[in-house]
Amino acid sequence: MEPLENEVFRVESVYKQFKKGKVANSNISFTIRKGEIFGLLGPNGAGKSTLIKQMVGQLKPTSGKIFLYGKDVLEDSYYVMNHVSYYSQETFALNKLKVYEAIYFTSMLRSVRHQEAKKETAALIEKLGLTKQRNMIVKNLSGGQRRMVGFATCLTGNLPIIILDEPTNDLDPVKRNLIWSILQEKNREQGTTIILVTHNLLEAEKIVDRVAIINHGKVLALDSIGRLKQNVDQRYKLEISTILGGDNKIKTDMSKYGEIQAITENRFRVLIPKENLHSVIGEIIQYLEAVRCDEYRIIPPSLEDVYLHYEERV
Repeated sequence: MEPLENEVFRVESVYKQFKKGKVANSNISFTIRKGEIFGLLGPNGAGKSTLIKQMVGQLKPTSGKIFLYGKDVLEDSYYVMNHVSYYSQETFALNKLKVYEAIYFTSMLRSVRHQEAKKETAALIEKLGLTKQRNMIVKNLSGGQRRMVGFATCLTGNLPIIILDEPTNDLDPVKRNLIWSILQEKNREQGTTIILVTHNLLEAEKIVDRVAIINHGKVLALDSIGRLKQNVDQRYKLEISTILGGDNKIKTDMSKYGEIQAITENRFRVLIPKENLHSVIGEIIQYLEAVRCDEYRIIPPSLEDVYLHYEERV
């Protein structure tokens, strides 16, 4: 089968049902293009990981087909291994190795020469802050440290496609930002196609080009983030935190700008129509700076709004 121009993956009518009757994926179809950062988004249990395992040939669809560069992924597992770097949420294959061994052996398995594999391993250990853990057994590391080791193995060999399943679980904000920075760098400088599986919508919005929102085994929406946002409430959210007991007058004064929604005892939001924001923002800021307001922020429509919009339609 000849792939379409710039096509990396093609998923055609994939249906996956397990023996106990649970349907994990229901008639899913989409393509992933060369050089894009593609997000599979949805809650735990939505069917994302099951779909990815079929895309790399670890599971067989009940029906439907998946193609990588036009080749059925079930026909040649080595073909997939030579093009796709996949890291799942499980690290069992690495658990009994030392950190440097896990990275080095993965590099060698991807046909990197001995000396280059040593250099690559040393560079990744330093870049990902694993120097102190270099000689530790992977299973003895913390969850976040194991995640970083798994991420390091994904970077070895410079394969053209990287698939990451919940890559930032168990990580602190510094490590999460480091992962996003490295992925964006590889995408920008090497044209690496990146497929990101996550339920963290706020983080995904910072990096992905195009998303498929999945739940209950179905694709609820598929498009660029910008176009998906056009389908949701376009009002801007002005979130205000006040000193406890001091927000009633502020709420009353703010109600002329838009609908008021309570968040907590001392927090609320004002939903301001997009077309009105520019003309009133200066007036609002001047007012809030003069009253008992601890904090305020203006939030445009987000990927989370998109997700909630489509979830309500399920």
